[in-house]
Amino acid sequence: MRKLFKHSRMILPPGKSGEVILEGSLLVEDGLIRGIFSGARFLEEACDEVIDCDGDFLAPGLIDLHCHGAMGRDTMEASAEAFETILDFHATRGATLVVLTTVAASLEEMRSVLKAAKAFQQNTPSSRLAGLHLEGPYFSPHRRGAHRPGMLRPPSQAETEALLEHAEVISRMTLAPELPGALTLIAELMRRGIAVSAGHSEASEAEALAGFAAGITQATHLYNCMSSLHSEGGMRVTGLAEAALTTEGILCEVIADGRHLSSTLLRLAWFAKGWESVALVSDATAGAGLPEGGCFELGGLPCRIDKGAAWTGAGEQRRLAGSTIGMIDAVRVMVEQAGAPLEEAIAMASLVQAKALGLEKERGSLALGKRADLLRFSSDWQVRGVWSAGVPIL
Repeated sequence: MRKLFKHSRMILPPGKSGEVILEGSLLVEDGLIRGIFSGARFLEEACDEVIDCDGDFLAPGLIDLHCHGAMGRDTMEASAEAFETILDFHATRGATLVVLTTVAASLEEMRSVLKAAKAFQQNTPSSRLAGLHLEGPYFSPHRRGAHRPGMLRPPSQAETEALLEHAEVISRMTLAPELPGALTLIAELMRRGIAVSAGHSEASEAEALAGFAAGITQATHLYNCMSSLHSEGGMRVTGLAEAALTTEGILCEVIADGRHLSSTLLRLAWFAKGWESVALVSDATAGAGLPEGGCFELGGLPCRIDKGAAWTGAGEQRRLAGSTIGMIDAVRVMVEQAGAPLEEAIAMASLVQAKALGLEKERGSLALGKRADLLRFSSDWQVRGVWSAGVPIL
């Protein structure tokens, strides 16, 4: 079946010669991109369906590497119904592929989620679930964020073996590289083809670099819940954040929701790493999609929506509990607050993630032969349509 998207402003990958926002038409056939045409150079009569984008932007479907939930549902529920609700909500915010994310939890709870995710992928051939990101439980208690302190622990060989029985569904694990046994675990995860990310960590610069040398390739929600610039004996020294920013080959994940990071810190990450090494993520919790004052839980912690953000605790213990955004919102913030060109912001929400997942030959950009995961949105950031392999999901 041939489907033509006409009168669109197609957002092409940055860094290529020629236009990066091309006005014209995109041809989809059998779920793949088969033509990209400037102007009106393709005959509509040759198509089974023609979609008039009326000047809207047409971008690759966005990919979220770090998402806990939405609409009151959480990955930790370990149910197909919860997974579907989360994926459907984030599709309305432009995501055609999502890595669902756990919290620090017991081994039994983590294994339950892993089993449910594996079954969900097997029973849903066109699943928009890319896999699981195990965020925890191997964290520093000093940088736990919105994770239960009683669930934090160092890695152990027995637990590693139990988790890796489900290695095929694990896309990534976040851990603190300074913990006892962390470097051994990093090596084992690498051997099994699982990406390792540093986060929720009090690592010194030397400990962070040792983790990178052992195989860490990513940093989880840069600047949030990680060691950074501080004073030791009167000298200003750096931590994990600066080590990640200045080490080649480390992908820095940022939550561009206007809450977790200031516009200056967003620009710093973008300037230091370039768009190719910055991944926009939602870090959305079950609070995404809930109204003001809505309540939910994150890993057993009670949370509440206040002024569009998710919070847990009170007084001096009050802290952000993930976000309430979707991926199109992260793109908007990166453009409007950090000043990134639209094509780079889109790439930081699609092509960068596809490369991190090893899927860049299939997804992540508008290019001939790639899967037709598409996002249509207006100049005022309204999502007008989402397609997975050319099939509408919104």
